Amino acid sequence: MKTKLIFAATLLAAVAPPASAAQFDFYKLGRGAASDFLPMPTSLPEPVNGIPCTGSDICSSKVDKGEFGGSLKYTNGGLVAIATATYNGFSASVVQDSEPGWTASKGAGLGVYHLKGANDDDNITAGEKLTITFNQVVKLTSIQLRSEGHNFTSWTTGSTFLLNDQSTALPLNTGAITFAQPMIGQVFTFAYGGAKADQFYLGAMTAEAMPVPEPTTLALLLAGLGFVGLQARRRQQA
Repeated sequence: MKTKLIFAATLLAAVAPPASAAQFDFYKLGRGAASDFLPMPTSLPEPVNGIPCTGSDICSSKVDKGEFGGSLKYTNGGLVAIATATYNGFSASVVQDSEPGWTASKGAGLGVYHLKGANDDDNITAGEKLTITFNQVVKLTSIQLRSEGHNFTSWTTGSTFLLNDQSTALPLNTGAITFAQPMIGQVFTFAYGGAKADQFYLGAMTAEAMPVPEPTTLALLLAGLGFVGLQARRRQQA
């Protein structure tokens, strides 16, 4: 079995094309369409990039009218990321918060709305959860988070959030978390909570598509595994 796994890994590494990282910079909203990172148009009567809300923000529903739910969809590098939100398990709205002077160290990102017309409800706070679902399995290599002040210096030492339901330290003074071992999956959740919960925004994500073998590659892999298995049986019978 060990020989089979080594052979499979070697073959896939040899034939799978290298994946390139896709950057989802949700904090880039407020300078203008030419430089902002905007959601894709929806299939509403008139296609729109989300719904304008609470000033210059973008929401997944008409939160100013008390409507909640929906999603915001973003694409980059062939990957599609769909953002949805809940509040205590019930439907809430995703908001991409605007920062007119965003920079690499200043800005907000994605948050959650569950209150009508409350401009201060735009980050991820008590009871709120943001879910990012990709169109395929990805390798998540890093994330960026921002605090209430649209920076990464406003959290207190030891502040936490829930990453896939696990208590995780908010990145005070750095704003970014780079994973020593990339997270593999299709769905990632960001929620208020942990040992010392504090509010936050999801500022950015860096993800890579996991290589999928083409049919011819898969056939070669199966044939190779069969050959290795046959050789092993012959050795056992000898």
